[in-house]
Amino acid sequence: MAVTTAPARIAPLSPTVEDACQRWGPKPALTTHGTTLTYQELGQRIRALASAYETLGVARGDRILCQLRNCNELIIAAAAAWQRGAVHVGADNDLTGAELSRLVERLEAAALIYQPSRDATEPLAPLHTVADAHPDTPLIVHDAPAGPYHSLAALLESDQTTAADRPAPLDPGGIFLTSGTTGEPKAVVEPIAEHWAKMQFFADAVAPGEDDVQLLFLPISHVFGLRLAFMTLLRGGHLVLADRFSPSQTLELVERKGVTLLPAVPTHLRLLRQRYDPSTHDLASLGWVISAAAALSPQLAEWVYETLQARMMFVFGCSEGFTTLTTKRDDILAGSVGNTVFQGPPGTPPDGTVRIADPQDDTTLPPGETGEIAFGATHPVRYWDQPATATDGWYRTGDLGHLDEHGRVVITGRLKEQINRGGLHVSMAEVEKALLCHPRVADAALLATPNTVLGEAVCACVVPDAGPPPDLAELHAFLCHDLARHKLPDELCVLDEIPRTVIGKVDRAALRDRVLDGEKPRERLTR
Repeated sequence: MAVTTAPARIAPLSPTVEDACQRWGPKPALTTHGTTLTYQELGQRIRALASAYETLGVARGDRILCQLRNCNELIIAAAAAWQRGAVHVGADNDLTGAELSRLVERLEAAALIYQPSRDATEPLAPLHTVADAHPDTPLIVHDAPAGPYHSLAALLESDQTTAADRPAPLDPGGIFLTSGTTGEPKAVVEPIAEHWAKMQFFADAVAPGEDDVQLLFLPISHVFGLRLAFMTLLRGGHLVLADRFSPSQTLELVERKGVTLLPAVPTHLRLLRQRYDPSTHDLASLGWVISAAAALSPQLAEWVYETLQARMMFVFGCSEGFTTLTTKRDDILAGSVGNTVFQGPPGTPPDGTVRIADPQDDTTLPPGETGEIAFGATHPVRYWDQPATATDGWYRTGDLGHLDEHGRVVITGRLKEQINRGGLHVSMAEVEKALLCHPRVADAALLATPNTVLGEAVCACVVPDAGPPPDLAELHAFLCHDLARHKLPDELCVLDEIPRTVIGKVDRAALRDRVLDGEKPRERLTR
């Protein structure tokens, strides 16, 4: 079992967003698409929307469903919910009207803040679906004519204010929809004190300050992006938001805005490395790269350290609130996420411990043996409409890993993301990590394909880097030194891109559709 103390505590984060707005009033707080708000202006808009919530009938503890892309208004919406004592719930921007309607019903949402998706031909059509099913729910529109609904812009212009009714420490501050690609997402209920403590955990590691500028394209509708966004604001920094990832735009913004903090999952970093030109791009301002969500190859980490001259924080966590991180170069280059485990405030689940459990009998495995990563929990994890978990004192993540000889956590895959190749189980994440070390592979994912002899075959789906892609024989020669024979790919499929979720995880269902149903050509090797 790994138990470590948290990073050294820096100055505490501001206790509320309103406190930060008062403290850093004239400083730039938020920028989206060239529109910048000072902390003073941010505070004014938060107070206006909190007052509007009250007028619309939103009460303490009510859920406000927010379906905005990254923008200044999303930050305002979340902070106004907390000021009102309500619960912020982020949702992906591309949900259909039927999906939004089901979420409104499931969460018993007191209001919905809606923004049309980028490719919407009828911008308000999804909202009409919600209105038909839930005629009494206030519907608020951003970035489009509001029609019969409430205009977010108009609500933000109100000069009305209401007394703050902030949640108590153990009251819900957010409901986070899990990012799994199988089945209906779970809705994790998180106390506001736990949310603040996790932001402090990250802040203690990277020590953001008033002079820092964070560029954030990771979706704030998901928990990791939300924490990183408010971490910067609660320390007086400047948050620059992008509503989608573009390598060229990112490189340009880092230079033009003097970005010091850059969250990016490994896929983003690989694309940035491909586009980066030292004769064109000046990234000298960059101090920290923050990464998570997928395996990080040593070569990619070395590029950040040596070429960008930046430090790294690598995070492993889940929507249920259990997290470990490291900022140590040796940890990251060794493929680990360190052994600094988050411990929550009193009354919240995370107890700051982690162990590796045998998936068969739940016994604790010694260092070096692979099993399921389990975090200690002093309280059960609460879901909105499903039974609580971790009721026996352990939250089992479904992730496979082991502790190395230094007690560091090493992630090797998912329990459910394994290929049963003739009775031998192959971890997709382990092979993907090895594939990404090949110099001509820019991105990679594994897929189980039907095989009459083996049951399931190992198909390597790769996106080539510059130059021709490697063939299957070359991949075998490269991988055979690190992987057992049964883990070597039986098939190779070359793609233009690997489909991923908005937070950078491989979208297995979309990959399967693309390779199998799309009948992409696959090279096969007889062995």
